[in-house]
Amino acid sequence: MNKNQPGVVLRLQAKKGEGDALFSYVTDLHYTGDPDGPVDWMLSRDDENPDVMWAFEFYRDQESFDRHYSDASHDEPHQRIFDMLESQEGLDSSMRVGVHIVSSS
Repeated sequence: MNKNQPGVVLRLQAKKGEGDALFSYVTDLHYTGDPDGPVDWMLSRDDENPDVMWAFEFYRDQESFDRHYSDASHDEPHQRIFDMLESQEGLDSSMRVGVHIVSSS
């Protein structure tokens, strides 16, 4: 992980009891071979709600990040994630926050 590497932090609330399915699907999406996909990522489960996922994704550079999020081939898989969520309201900056690394281990 490098200083200024772009990324996102996502908070996803699965439908009640569907957290395992959400984690499984999102994990599988990280292994599709997308050359512009995240190079470093982590999925975390909320200790107080097993249906809440915190996802941290970091991309090679700003160009690969931009290509990844503008690639229409990701629309269907992303829609499938949205369909697994408790509510599709608020799928804006409150659930997806752009970040850049300042320092890392």
